Amino acid sequence: MKTKILILILLSIFILPACQDEFEAPDTDALLPEKAAVVGEGTIVSTSMHSKALEGNLLGDPADRPVYVYLPKSYYANPDKHFPVIYFLHGMPAWGKMLMEPVPFEIFKQVANLQASVDYPGVEFEDWLNELVDSKGMKEAIIVFPDSRTLLGVSSYTNSPVLGKCEDYICKDLVKFIDSNFRTIPHFNWRAITGHCAGGYGALKLAMKHPDIFRYAAALSPAHFPRETLMAMASMMPVEDEMWEPMGAPAGPIPYDPMQPYKFVNNSVYFLMQAWLPNPANPPYLADLPFTFVDGVPIMNEELMNKTDQQNLMALSTKYRTGLKKLKTVYFDCGMSDDLMMYPPNQLFDQHLNEMHVKHQFESYDGTHINHLYQRLEKALVMLSNDFPEYE
Repeated sequence: MKTKILILILLSIFILPACQDEFEAPDTDALLPEKAAVVGEGTIVSTSMHSKALEGNLLGDPADRPVYVYLPKSYYANPDKHFPVIYFLHGMPAWGKMLMEPVPFEIFKQVANLQASVDYPGVEFEDWLNELVDSKGMKEAIIVFPDSRTLLGVSSYTNSPVLGKCEDYICKDLVKFIDSNFRTIPHFNWRAITGHCAGGYGALKLAMKHPDIFRYAAALSPAHFPRETLMAMASMMPVEDEMWEPMGAPAGPIPYDPMQPYKFVNNSVYFLMQAWLPNPANPPYLADLPFTFVDGVPIMNEELMNKTDQQNLMALSTKYRTGLKKLKTVYFDCGMSDDLMMYPPNQLFDQHLNEMHVKHQFESYDGTHINHLYQRLEKALVMLSNDFPEYE
């Protein structure tokens, strides 16, 4: 593990440009809308939006965000037709183009010491989506890929004085923007949400809290961070710092860039706590940690750890049980060999929903955190698109 990470660090110093102190949004050059009309295929267009919910966040992350939107072939062929919408929330790699480029997945694999590479399709992502519609049973839908990247990683789709109102960004600003600028069916009966890892956590969380916005939720390997996982991560933080120290990196997290190596454990802990334990009075990272280090050993702070427990899906599902039961689809899965320790808590989450008599579907599969991602995404998109009722 140390060798792999050190190689990537060296690459980042001698080949890749240095980490940026400022957020750089991905390329937002829009594809010509005529493309779909000419070739008779669906296409991904890119645009940008301004989110009032993200204004004034203490990290200085931009309120202007790129948005990528898949428009099926009938969007141009039938200009009077309106479509259901599926929102996809990214995890790591943390940016709106998560599913569209393989290189950040390889960096993610190395810095997180994952066992296997992602099953990136052998064609362009939009061609892969078109194939789902043409031959895999997916019904036509608009699919939206927002960008929820923060200075250190992912927003966790949680309102925070440090990160901004990241929940409101998705549920209010983004949904309004999409409904105002594309031919959607602007009603919860035709609006679904899905995502992977932190995005899977966000999809379930936002759907159960806002069933008046989303009525269908599918989470791929949704992230859980029980105290056992957080304490294991805490033990790894000084080890990761030690590995980066010879390269001149300071202790703690570093600015995130999907195209460069980064401190996976340190960054993950801090971007989670910027969402769950924000503290504007605690510079430089403006967050508390649910543990302290004594002679390099993490000691749990019970009061703060209890607060993080309330942000996990187990506690949220109990709190928002009424909203959860309103959802027409509740689906989640996880690989039995998930290398980020997500399988046991997802099993417990399945049991918890059963005990609450919440109708849902949980699927285990033979795989790791990312090696069957596109295979699982295919299942989710086909399922969600077929769950929508007919619309005239």
